[in-house]
Formats: sequence, C-alpha cells, structure tokens
Amino acid sequence: ALNVGAWQGVEPLLSARMVISPEAYAAYGSLGAKGLQKPADAFFSKPHSLNLVAVVSNIFFPWLAFVVIYWALAFYLRHELPVFAWLVFTCGLLAVAASTFSALRLQQRGRDAGWYGYFAVSMFIAVALATIGGNLTYTKFMEPVYSSLFDLKVYKDVSPNLEKGAQVMDAGYVTFSKNTAIDFRKAMGFRDRKTYCVAPISSGEDKMANYDFWAVGVDCCSGVSADFRCGEYNSPTARAGLRLLSDEDRPFYRLAVQQAEAAYGIRSSHPVFFEWVEDPELQIRKWRSVGYKCFVISMLGHFGLSVLCVLAALFGFKFGWS
Repeated sequence: ALNVGAWQGVEPLLSARMVISPEAYAAYGSLGAKGLQKPADAFFSKPHSLNLVAVVSNIFFPWLAFVVIYWALAFYLRHELPVFAWLVFTCGLLAVAASTFSALRLQQRGRDAGWYGYFAVSMFIAVALATIGGNLTYTKFMEPVYSSLFDLKVYKDVSPNLEKGAQVMDAGYVTFSKNTAIDFRKAMGFRDRKTYCVAPISSGEDKMANYDFWAVGVDCCSGVSADFRCGEYNSPTARAGLRLLSDEDRPFYRLAVQQAEAAYGIRSSHPVFFEWVEDPELQIRKWRSVGYKCFVISMLGHFGLSVLCVLAALFGFKFGWS
C-alpha cells in the first residue's frame, strides 16, 4: 500500500527538480550542439578547412582536360581523324555540364556546393582555353606541316617560264630552277585592313608570257610602290616556295594579282601562291617545333594557373565564400 505521508514529502522535491527553464527546453534535442551535428560528405563539405581530395581533384582534373583537348585539336589526330578530335572536345563539354548540374542540385538541396561550383567553372575555363589554343596551334603551325608532309607533293627544279600553275596545284612546296628569282619590279599590294603583297616569281630578265607563280605575304609592302619585303626576299640563295594553304587570304592575293596584271600589262592564267624561303624542309621543321613548344608552354602555364586558383579558392573559402 502506498504510504501517503511519504509521497507528500517527496512530491515537492520532484516538482522542484522537474522545473525546466524555457531556454533549456528550447535547446533540448536540437542540433545546435557541435557534437550532435550530422557529418556532411567529406568531398563536398563546406570547404572552410583544408580538403586534400578536393584540392588535388580541382588541380589535376581540369588540367588533364585542358591537356587532352588541346592535344586532340592541335596535332595529328585532328588532321587524320577530325571526328574523333571533336569527340574529345564534346566529352569536355559534357563534363562541364555534369559538374554544373551537380553544383546546382546541391545548392537547391541546401548543401554547400563550394568545390562543385569551383570544379564546374574551372572545367569550363579549361575546355575554352584548350579549344582556343588547340585551334590556333593547328591552323598556324601544324596544319601546314601535316599538309606539306603527308597530303601534298614536292616539285623540284620548276621553271616558271616553262611550267604553268595548273600543273602544280597539288604542290606542298616547290624548288625552282637556278635562274629563278622574285621580280620586285612587278610587285603589288592590295589593302583591306591588312596589306596583301604579291610579287611574281620569274626566270631571267625577259618578260614572260604567263606569270603563274607568286611570292606572297601580309603587311610586308607599302601597297603603293614595288617594295616587296616578304619571306626570305633578301636571301641570294632562296629559290623555293611553301604553298599558301590559307583559304581566308587567297581571295585577297588574287585581287592583288589582278591589280598587278592591270598595272604592268602581264597575264596570270592560274596564279599559285607561295611563301618565299631558302629551305622549305627547314621551315617545316620550325613550324613543327613552334607548335610543340606552344603546347608544352600552354600545358605548364595552365598547371600553374590551376594551382594558383585553387589556393585562392581555399583562401576565399576560409573567409566564408560559398
């Protein structure tokens, strides 16, 4: 049986101990205490502290994408299998899209997307820079190398007064006969923002019936007088030409040739354009060397940029960027 007297003595004591302040009640069961917080995923946690996996990933993966895309768009893969080269570029775009989607999805869920967002931006920059650099390297240096070595033919001992331009339409480079030189007296320039300079390649001093071989260059003449200074024009032993492969410049050189025809009373039935050089094979090797140097310098430069940007991101995250 319950002792009523004993219970009456204990009840005030229990009631006093069960009095809970409003502040304590509000804090009870909350996640405000540090030890009760749910740990976030290690890789995508809010990067206020050093996260080695995130740091290494954000340095190397964008840099690797830059290297692979640059290589695919600048070198032999693009020349031989252009579809596969642009497929590599497409994979880079898909990686940018996937990382961007992941960052936005995390943000919508209320989680911190710091490294996800950084990865998306750095991948976009890597793909963009690799595409620009790869295209420039290919069009300026490597495309002439591959076309001259693998696609086009070599013609030697060509005499401009005996041969016609239509006979060497598949030429990569041409070496001319010993008595061949640039006829500076018939040089001409056509101006359209740039000055497109031409001068006929002729044999001997006598006027030829047809002038189909032309040395060309950009911004290396005044355009108002016969002062052609393009290529290795001042080399006494130069008598070779590297075929012009740029479709963009060819129409302007044709207009310059038409001006020369009208000004000097000459005829050019099928003009072919060359860069005047002393040793075409040496020039091809120089182009290839410059192309490789551009790739190596860009690769190292992007790696250094990636390291600096990640360090800057760590500094920013430490002070509350998100």
